[in-house]
Parts: sequence; C-alpha cells; structure tokens
Amino acid sequence: MSKTIMYIAGVFLSFLILFSLPNNTQASTVPLSQGTTSEIATKNAAALQNAINQASTSGKKQVTLPAGTFYINGKIILKSHIVLQGASSSPAATKLTMNNAPMTTDTTATSQESTTDITLQNFTLQYNPNMSKYNYLTNPINFYKDNLLNIGQITPSENSAGYNPTNKKALKTNIKITNMILNANQVGLTVVNVAKADNVTINKTTILNSGLQNGITMTYTSNIKITNNTVKNIGRAGIVQYYGNTKALISGNKVIDWMQRYGSYHYDAVKKSGQTLDSMQDAAIDSYGPANQTTTITNNQINLSAASGKVNPNNPLIAKKWHLKKVPNYTRYAAFRANGAQYMLYQGNTVNIDSPNTFAFFSTNMRKSSNTLTRPKGITVIGNRFTSRNIDYPFRIFAGISDPNTTNGITISGNTIQILGTINNYYRTLIEVHEVPITVNGKTSYYTTDLLSVTNNKIQTKNISTLVAGASTSKKDTLKLLFLNNNTLNGKIYQISRNYIGTTLKVLSYKNNALQIPIIWNVDETKTKYIRVTNLSGKAITSEIALTKTKSPTVTFKTKLTRGSLIKIQISEVKGNYTNASTVFFKVP
Repeated sequence: MSKTIMYIAGVFLSFLILFSLPNNTQASTVPLSQGTTSEIATKNAAALQNAINQASTSGKKQVTLPAGTFYINGKIILKSHIVLQGASSSPAATKLTMNNAPMTTDTTATSQESTTDITLQNFTLQYNPNMSKYNYLTNPINFYKDNLLNIGQITPSENSAGYNPTNKKALKTNIKITNMILNANQVGLTVVNVAKADNVTINKTTILNSGLQNGITMTYTSNIKITNNTVKNIGRAGIVQYYGNTKALISGNKVIDWMQRYGSYHYDAVKKSGQTLDSMQDAAIDSYGPANQTTTITNNQINLSAASGKVNPNNPLIAKKWHLKKVPNYTRYAAFRANGAQYMLYQGNTVNIDSPNTFAFFSTNMRKSSNTLTRPKGITVIGNRFTSRNIDYPFRIFAGISDPNTTNGITISGNTIQILGTINNYYRTLIEVHEVPITVNGKTSYYTTDLLSVTNNKIQTKNISTLVAGASTSKKDTLKLLFLNNNTLNGKIYQISRNYIGTTLKVLSYKNNALQIPIIWNVDETKTKYIRVTNLSGKAITSEIALTKTKSPTVTFKTKLTRGSLIKIQISEVKGNYTNASTVFFKVP
C-alpha cells in the first residue's frame, strides 16, 4: 500500500516539475540597463538585438522589455515572428530612447528584407531629444534624415525611377503596432514610415513630434488600418498616403497641429531655387498620389490645440528671418487632400481649424509622374462637420473624372459647413472648380472636371457670393456637369452657381415612363442649350429638345426605359452636335 502511495506521489511530483519548466513560446525579460553612457547604450542595443534574433529563429515569440528608460546606440532591426512588448499595459512604463538610429525592418538602405508577423505593443519608442534637429533660425540644415520607425522602405533608385505601383510586391506583411507612444522629439523626418507592406494595423497609439515630415507615411501599402490614434505636433502632414496605396482605413484618429515646421524649410528651398514663392499647405490627412485607390476616412477629429486665431508658427519665423514688414500667409492649414486618388470616402469627420492661415477643408487634384497619371474619381465627402474662421478655398476641385459604371464623379453631400469669418477667394465661392493645363511638345491640353454633385449641405456664413464657381484660364468650361439639390445657406435654399460651368441639374427622376430632368441655369448663362437621351453606345433614344433660360425649367421625356439600364443624357450648346457635350450617366430605377 505504501509503495503504491509513493508511486502516485512520484508521478504527481513529476507533473509538477514538468509544468513548472519554462515554456518555449515565452521569453524572459531582456536584460537592459538604465544609464546614459555610451557604453550602457551600446550594451543595451546588443542585448535587445540578440533577444529579437533568438525569438525570431527559435520560436520564442515574445520579447519583453523591463520597466524604465533605456538608451540605445545604433539600429534595432526587427525580425519576423516576434512580439516586442513593454513591461505593463502602460506604454509610458518602458521607454526605448534611440541615440543615433531608428528601429527598422531593413538592415541597410537598399537591403529590402522580407519580414512578417511582427507586433509592437505597450512601450515608448523615442529619439533622444538631445540629438541634432532642424530649427529654422538656429539650425536650418536638417543633419539627421531618418524616420523613427521604419516598416519597409523605398530605395533611392525607386524614387528617381518614377512611379510604377502595379509592380511593387509587399515585403512586409502582418504588422501590428498597438498601445504605443512614438515620439520623434522633432528629430529626423517621419515618425512611422510604412512601405511595400500588406495587412498593417496601427491602433491606439500616440504619435508625436515628427521632424520635418509626417506623422505616418504610407507608400505601396495595402490593407492598412490606422485607427483610434492621436497624431500631434507634426512637421508636415499628419497621415499621408504618398503613392501606390490601396484599401486603407483611416478612422477614429485625432490629428492636432500639423504643418508646424516644414513650411519655413519649404520657403527657403523655393527662394533658393529662384521659383515663385506661393504657399505650402499639406493636409492633416493627405493623399499625395498618384495611384492611391480605395480609402475610407471616417470619424476622425482634426483641429489645432490653441484657442481661436492660431497663426501657423512658420509664418512669423519667416518674417523674422527675412526681415519682412508683414507676416506672410505662406504656410497654411488644410484638412483633407485627395491628390492622385480614386474611390475615396470621407464620412463623419469633424474639422475645426480656427486660424487666419486656413487654406481648405478639402481639395482634390490629378497627379502625374513619368509613367502614371491618376485623376480624381469616385470621391465622396459626406456627413462631415467643417468649421473655420477665415478660409481661402473651402473646397477645391481639379480635373475630376466620372465612372460610367457607378455614375459617380466628385460628391459633396450632407455636410455641415460653418465659416465664421471671410471666404478669401476671388468669387467668394464655397466650391471652386479648376482646370489643369498640361503642355507637351509645345501643345497645351486642359483637363477639366466631368461631374460634381453638391447636395443636402447646410452652410452657415455671411460671406459667400456663390455655391459653386468655375475658374478657367482657357475661358472654357472647367466643369462639364453640376448637380445641385437641397443645399441651404443660413437655413434657406441656396443653389447659385456661375462661371465656366457647362450645365447645372437637379436630381433626375424616372416614373410612369417619364424621365424628368430639372435644369438650374447658372447666373451668367445666356446661351440656348440642346438636350437628348441616348443609350451607352450613343444611339438616340429621344429627339432633341432646345432649352432656353427660364427661372426653373424641367425637361420631360416620355419614353419607356428598361429598369436597371444605363442611359446617357447629353447637353450641347450646338444644335445637332454632341461631340463636346456635357454627359451624365443615369441608371434607370
């Protein structure tokens, strides 16, 4: 009996010993030392890099950092299949301070390693605030030019070769950055750079104090989610899609105080080049383009940290350095920019830019490189709240095209827009539509906008002359077709448009075999127009009707149309000639 009891006890003890052994999937805390000497920082770098390398190759996925502040000399190179985490759920408890190099996924500037399955969480990564940094008056040369955290990179040869977004393979996959503090302390360029990556998450992270560039930069990246972060005190743009990005979600972020340093740098660079000084206005959430596709930008908050009337800090510095009698309006704030972008949704965002240097709430333009041209298409700005004091161009549209499959060009709908002071553009217009001249071999072509829909917006301002205006150097229409419907100014219906707009319509309808097309005549229009309906191949479905200016004409075509079919409504200023007609595609309900 006693032997049996002893045997059972022995087996039980064996199980206890077995389960008390270290788990191979876990790693002990990295032995980092506190202290500021170069010797300590060098040893810390070696210890951390060794822990990352071992975890990546041996299956010990987790690398845990101790609590405290630890200085690091040299690069820290991230490897596949690791979780690098702080000592607790508070990211302020563990601080890695980089003395002279970034944390990165690539060994050299051209090595381009493939890495996957990396998580960074629960610690602070920062540059040493004592590193040399750009200062417009005392240190106008930016000696150190690297990002704080590099998830992939674009080589110098790729930058100089031009854009070729369709041929870029994702080298960084399954990357997660969560519950972090990333503080560049105004050193270097961008805080977080993401390039040639797929399936990236940046969530619940505080991104602070970039140098001369951005909070987050993306290039050739797909399926990236940037959610619930705070991006503050940024040198240039807050969050920017540089070029070649697809399927991004930018949601629930706070972007505060961008364009804080780059404007003065840009002023000197332009002045040195001999070019005409104009202005600098990158956006809080920006698309530089070309070839940025399918982005959802929702429920973000964009504002300045100071109370009313905050002057952009670059402008008084420029005046001081160059002994200008008047502070220039050179560096200006913009909320959203969608250059070189297609199929973009801006919804539920709140923008409040109370500054005399406010440029725009939203702008979109084409972007052209040596081998890629992307014109704005399928862009919707809906259900946002915009507020400013003075503003130059609340909405600015260049060279947009429409998609016949979705009957969608540029849509501005259901927004609440409040301008407390003045609208500073020439026409005092809420939305200005421009053409883009491109000269090749001495011949200039003008890129105009096909279709703009402006509906159900609530506008509050005492300083407006028109809702939509076309601005043209060619003296031809810059906007072919405009939809206006149910917009209000200070609570009353407001539907005024003018200058170089082909045709303005209200919402079309089809019921009881009758197609109804309400026409709004722009205030400066006088010419008779001609209208007809065709199928997609251009074969006429209806006869031509002449339109003359009346207060509120509605054209009715009695015709039987097939439900779900696409038709074209063509409007021309030349009887019987629809070669250069304004065209809207209509899907029969």
